[in-house]
Amino acid sequence: MSTLTASRTGHHTIVASADSHQPDPAAAVAEIAAALGTRADLYAVFVAPGYDLDPVARALKHHFDDRVIGCTSSGNIGPTGYDRTGICAVALTGGLRVRTVTLGPLDDAPGAVERAAADLAEARSEVGDSESFAILLTDGLTRNEDLLAANLMAALGDVPIIGGSAGDDLSFRHTAVYHDGTFTANLASVAIVCTDAPFRLIRLQHHEATDTILIATDVDPDRRIIRAFNGRPAAPAYAEAVGLPVAGLNPTIYGKHPLLLNAAGSAWVRSIAATNSDGTLSMFARVDVGDVLRVGRPMGMIEKLEHQFAAVEADLGRIGGMLAFDCILRRLEFEEHELADRVGGFLAEHNVVGFSTYGEQFNGMHMNQTLVAVAFS
Repeated sequence: MSTLTASRTGHHTIVASADSHQPDPAAAVAEIAAALGTRADLYAVFVAPGYDLDPVARALKHHFDDRVIGCTSSGNIGPTGYDRTGICAVALTGGLRVRTVTLGPLDDAPGAVERAAADLAEARSEVGDSESFAILLTDGLTRNEDLLAANLMAALGDVPIIGGSAGDDLSFRHTAVYHDGTFTANLASVAIVCTDAPFRLIRLQHHEATDTILIATDVDPDRRIIRAFNGRPAAPAYAEAVGLPVAGLNPTIYGKHPLLLNAAGSAWVRSIAATNSDGTLSMFARVDVGDVLRVGRPMGMIEKLEHQFAAVEADLGRIGGMLAFDCILRRLEFEEHELADRVGGFLAEHNVVGFSTYGEQFNGMHMNQTLVAVAFS
């Protein structure tokens, strides 16, 4: 069964969302198309695990032609909040002008951006002085979103970027991005959106940096492995910093105490994925030699969310819809504290639609444990 929500702003933008839990892929997409129509300027579609992606892709192409972007997810944010299953979609309508460029293969992220340079330059020139933003969807298992975001930002100049890394609900086997009737691994898409309607890009995290500093002195940045902090094996150094033995480290501790990197006047979360038997740490984001990282601590999970949305509404007016990319680690943390239903309900009340990601992008940075979004009044 599908659920539909819609809101019309004074600037004639319509943000509508729908989801389906039909087990048959073609039937699920057809149900969403029946709810949303097929005339929107842009559709964003997120597919939770459990679906054969080939018939999903063919159905998306059939119903929405080339006006659709999408990827696999680790669960969705739908009309009723957090949802681990199904297919979820948002439709944006109201004079939006959209140009989508694909990037890949992503084994060499800078090279992928360079190969698409002509298309990106043409898309950027079409923007001109118009208000615009870019939506980046990328394979979540390539481990190079950091380089991709940085190089893409350099190519797009002053066009702001939000994005999410495709997921597969923590199985870490196969993630894919939709392009022209197929879901493809090792690929990214960037949709440059121009609109005359007001919008705001937001970045929200609920961790703050403490005074405990760990300097990365030995790393494998491409594999996202930290070997040493301050000249000491990484795992024991981190464990000491959070007041535990190495044997006490686990995903709950990593979620509670991520590492924060200060850059561009702000703090960006680098989450720990695992402690390895050789005393190294595997990360969900790139860390380079010499990076100064601070141990984080959670601060007001609900309060941060409410404050951020209140600030957006004070600036933009009532939120009519929001496309959001929200780290899977945030949802897991909410579930651990029995807050997922409350947070999901809050997101649904504010017409937030999106998916649980393997990482988030904001302008030229890749990060974890963060919600990034574009809000429409």
